[in-house]
Amino acid sequence: MENTKHRLWWGSLAALLSSVTFSMNVTLAGLAYEYGANIHALNLTRAVLFWLCLLAIIQYQRLSLVVSNKTFAACIVLGVLLGAEMYVLLGAILFIPVALAIVIMYTYPLMIALYDWGSGRAPFSYLQLLLMVAIFSGLYMALSVTTGVVDITGVALAFTAAAILATLLILSERTLKHHHNSVIMFYMLSTTCIGVIALCLTIAPLHWPLGTIGWLAFWASSGAYVLATFLLFTAVHIIGPLRTAIIDNTAPVWAVLFGFALLGQVLSALQTVGVVTVVAGVLLIQWTRPSTAHQATP
Repeated sequence: MENTKHRLWWGSLAALLSSVTFSMNVTLAGLAYEYGANIHALNLTRAVLFWLCLLAIIQYQRLSLVVSNKTFAACIVLGVLLGAEMYVLLGAILFIPVALAIVIMYTYPLMIALYDWGSGRAPFSYLQLLLMVAIFSGLYMALSVTTGVVDITGVALAFTAAAILATLLILSERTLKHHHNSVIMFYMLSTTCIGVIALCLTIAPLHWPLGTIGWLAFWASSGAYVLATFLLFTAVHIIGPLRTAIIDNTAPVWAVLFGFALLGQVLSALQTVGVVTVVAGVLLIQWTRPSTAHQATP
């Protein structure tokens, strides 16, 4: 029981740090964009940097890269999903406001919960459903979204991004159960790298940042993305996709806070209420879930 509690806390901490570092990455990416970088340059750098970090970890820990054909095929699928998720959300932003796209994107924990309940992996709970709705409402307030006229294409793309991320976490839990995280992510990132490099060599032009501040933001954003993604899959391995998704659902809130701290954006009263609602909802839903749910096999 004590070991289970320790795994729950360590997994929850990994998910929380993933959420925070991902938000830091988004904030710094915006700064890199202001200095001339584009999403293709960032995605290429992130993918290659992550791949090199994983290779170094594997070499240092002397991990075996031998996996079954079934696992290798699963890694290819996960790598394609990871690469697709990088770009689909960008497409949504072309049609709808960024804040609205992020709010829609972070409905993915609800999708995972519905999958778990529908498949019988977890008992249905009206209380947890109500808390998830409260979390989503808090996100909406925290981002102070003004929808106006909404383009259905952008909404569809944002929901597609959410569905891709939910699928990625659900499938990755199964693949991670019997293999070391770094090995699975190495093959995933190998697939993602091949896809991003192919795009950059064909139809996606690369725009690099200008000036010292631009380059610092560019590399810091890439590093934060690598750390956030590694922590995300570590959390999935320890506490499962639903618990991870619930905690990761605070990412937009951290983005608002970082925007206030680093970019001088002032939080409104509505945003403050939203932040409090999300944090309280996350804590309550963690406390009301059975401690044995979605524990990954060590």
